[in-house]
Amino acid sequence: MPLLRTINPWPEATVYLWDISETLDQLLALGTMTHQSKLRFDAMKSQVHRKGFLSVRALLHCANLTDNDLYYDAFGKPYLHTGQFISISHSHQRSAIIVSPYPVGIDIELRRPKILRIAHKFCPGISPELRAITLETVDQYTYVWTAKESIYKMAATPGLGFLRDIELSQWRAEGQVPTGLPTEMSPVVQAKGKITKGQERHFIYQGFITDEYVCGMTKDLAPQN
Repeated sequence: MPLLRTINPWPEATVYLWDISETLDQLLALGTMTHQSKLRFDAMKSQVHRKGFLSVRALLHCANLTDNDLYYDAFGKPYLHTGQFISISHSHQRSAIIVSPYPVGIDIELRRPKILRIAHKFCPGISPELRAITLETVDQYTYVWTAKESIYKMAATPGLGFLRDIELSQWRAEGQVPTGLPTEMSPVVQAKGKITKGQERHFIYQGFITDEYVCGMTKDLAPQN
């Protein structure tokens, strides 16, 4: 089944994951697009991007939504006419959406060593020596990336920097006490984050490994929690 799974990370929030295994024609046959979506689709040159775009429309159907329910603001942030909140992500052969009655963010990323070459751009303290070490370290910094990317998507704050403006703390594997970023990551991890630029905001992050991917979700957290 192309719909890999659904997850409920928090009350009334649902994540839908899609395995993009269909041909382009098969994905086109799964549903209809609005005129605006068709224009965006026709302008895409990459077949990977086209498939990702169509798989998101298939995920909308899984969530009892349609392309007509979806719209974007001037900065490209998606919203729903239903009054619910939505966030969208796709990477290679996976796509994901999260739908919730409160603001949320989501990011899905392929686990690959390439992330070690750019880790210094979004995570302070990364040394060049990290490029040659284990897959576990790839997982660690993929978790960090999905945390910051999902916070960025949710906050929609112009000029927000991954390196200095988004801080993460209290990393923990499921069922463990908070610590620093673990040296060996479990399949499910949590963390707290905050935006330090402008008005301070606090977030809770949850991430998990699905096949060769890391999927991470974020929601607002009151500072006192």
